[in-house]
Amino acid sequence: MREPPRGSAFRHDPAKNVLVLPGKPERGSRWDREPMVCGHRRLTYDNERLGRTVPVPVSASPAVVTGAGAIVAGYDGYVRFLDRTLSKVYWKRRMDSPVYASLVLDAPRRRVVVAATSGLVACFDLKGALVWSAEAGAPVYATPTVLPAADVLVIAAFHSRCLGLDLDTGKQVFERSLPRPWHAGHEGTAAHRDPYASPVTTERDTAVLCCAEHVLALAPDGTELWRQETGHAIKASPAALHTTGEVVVCPVNGQCLFLDSSTGRLRGEVFLDAKITGSPAVSGGILAVGTRRDTVAGIDIHSHDVVWTSPQGAPREYSSLTVLPDGDFIATARHGNIVCLGRQDGRFRWESSQVLGLADHEPALDITPVTGPDGSMYCGSYNGDLYHFRFQPLDEESPPCP
Repeated sequence: MREPPRGSAFRHDPAKNVLVLPGKPERGSRWDREPMVCGHRRLTYDNERLGRTVPVPVSASPAVVTGAGAIVAGYDGYVRFLDRTLSKVYWKRRMDSPVYASLVLDAPRRRVVVAATSGLVACFDLKGALVWSAEAGAPVYATPTVLPAADVLVIAAFHSRCLGLDLDTGKQVFERSLPRPWHAGHEGTAAHRDPYASPVTTERDTAVLCCAEHVLALAPDGTELWRQETGHAIKASPAALHTTGEVVVCPVNGQCLFLDSSTGRLRGEVFLDAKITGSPAVSGGILAVGTRRDTVAGIDIHSHDVVWTSPQGAPREYSSLTVLPDGDFIATARHGNIVCLGRQDGRFRWESSQVLGLADHEPALDITPVTGPDGSMYCGSYNGDLYHFRFQPLDEESPPCP
């Protein structure tokens, strides 16, 4: 029997959005050197009412299929499978509304799951055929997570809802309500836009969700296993520490709470003294957390000590830190470039550039990048620009663009 994949430990864990196809081994890449743009595409829409062409924002991080390209969803509701140069469209399918949540792969079956802001959830195979669709019943902005052993897709939706879908068929496994923000009882104008954080998967194949001022752990059938109240709103997605049996939650007050993934009991806390809205990532025993001051802290997941700090590289607004194939951290930083920090020491490695000399081109990126082991990295912007970055192969000094 095929072994299920590892559950995604953080919002933009490559286990969730990178599919490695079998075949010819990929050449190694120089991950510590600045990658270069080797493909660019602008998504646009011809608006007949306005009589002009308008850009289509890209809010969702793509799914990467190594050696083939990336599956990208835009705010026009279209899902496109593009080649590595972004010039060829293998196929294009239409959802019923914009897509904000990042795409999630069903790697064993070679499928991709797309959740639209209307609540429509659709699963496509790599040839673009619709496998199944389902309705969440509420807008979906948070990126779903997969419980691989149970084969369940867990979705957090606005209006304080959560549901689980059978990943193979799309059949609903459970649906339940979540705690509402405190201001929902006082006509809070944004109270319905919760949960905003994405759920993650623990080493026990349970889902941890952050909603309002609470943290919940759910079994694959939707049963609540434990609940903790933090006293502060939570916008950043949690991170599961599979090797220590903990989950880290970062409320907006700058705390990092280390909770037992089985019981929810507090095991430790770190204070970063600045608001946290960007989601953290974990790599090789180090948890990286960014703040709104643009600082990043590297925390040892075993001792809970801050082992390094960086004055730059925090994820932009509500995006996330993620990791390269070599384990170093990357994020789209405040000024719109991707910044790489060393996992062990937090030192600056490189910063991307999207200056292409094009007219009316705003080079700033807005979403979390996704990188495959084939040396390709993809990212996009609210201005409708898509980029394919190429890392220099180990056996080439000046590699040509594909």
